[in-house]
Amino acid sequence: MSSTQPQILHVPLPQNAHRWAEEFAAEQETPHKGKQVYLNTLAVYAVHSYLKWLNVETALNQGDSWHRGLRAIFDVADLVLPGVGKLECRPVLPGEEAITLPPTPSSDRIGYVAVQFRQELDDVELLGFAPITEATASTQILPIDQLQSLDVLIDTIHRRSILVNLRQWVTGVFHPDWKPSEFVLTNNFRGTSTVTRSANSISRAKVINLPRQVLLLVQLTPTNSEIFDIRLRVYPGDDAVHLPPNLQLVVLDAAGNVGMSAQARNADDWMQLEFICQHEEKFSVKIVLEETSLVEEFVV
Repeated sequence: MSSTQPQILHVPLPQNAHRWAEEFAAEQETPHKGKQVYLNTLAVYAVHSYLKWLNVETALNQGDSWHRGLRAIFDVADLVLPGVGKLECRPVLPGEEAITLPPTPSSDRIGYVAVQFRQELDDVELLGFAPITEATASTQILPIDQLQSLDVLIDTIHRRSILVNLRQWVTGVFHPDWKPSEFVLTNNFRGTSTVTRSANSISRAKVINLPRQVLLLVQLTPTNSEIFDIRLRVYPGDDAVHLPPNLQLVVLDAAGNVGMSAQARNADDWMQLEFICQHEEKFSVKIVLEETSLVEEFVV
């Protein structure tokens, strides 16, 4: 069980972190904006370094803070964790007792890490973590004494890494296990020929190892800002022609109840389920063969 009390962690800032910060600050129109961008860049880099030590994957250059136009307009200090979400890395200056939160949290934001600066900028202190809650989503000031432990951050990342965040697919962020469908289905000629796409659909596929290998395809099609069409397909793997007989594909709701299911018959070369989901709705996909099953969890 993790402590919820913050523990302070020192993180050094190498020269390349300062080079990024200086380059980004020099692009700004005013000294005030330049200072904001400088500190935001160092804060993001510090959290990136900390997570690298823990072997947590980050995508430093995919955040808004690394986008020239967005950092010039907005107060952005976000760090992308592929397949997990975004962390907001908020600078804390000497003497400050609270962190300022961005006014509009993005839908995939995990929470906030407070990064304490000193007069010397050779290192920083990570003061703690605040997860996204109704309270943090509705305020712009968070007292430092309300921060939780960095252990809570790691637990949060672990829990969210189990979930496949389909909303992130829309923005081009994918977990490495989920590869372009054309790549996964290269040797499955039926699979590549039967996948139909609309102009705005996004497809990814994953190899599933049961007593026999199968390939799971997930196709996401946004219909508007809150509703998504979901198509699931399972194809044979290992260069097989047909699915294993009695292979089951099951969709479970957030409570674990069966929503729909399909079962392979003799000589089936693929099977499919289709349904719709709303924003933030969770569901699971269970694939069962003989006495073995595997569950993939998703959130829209």
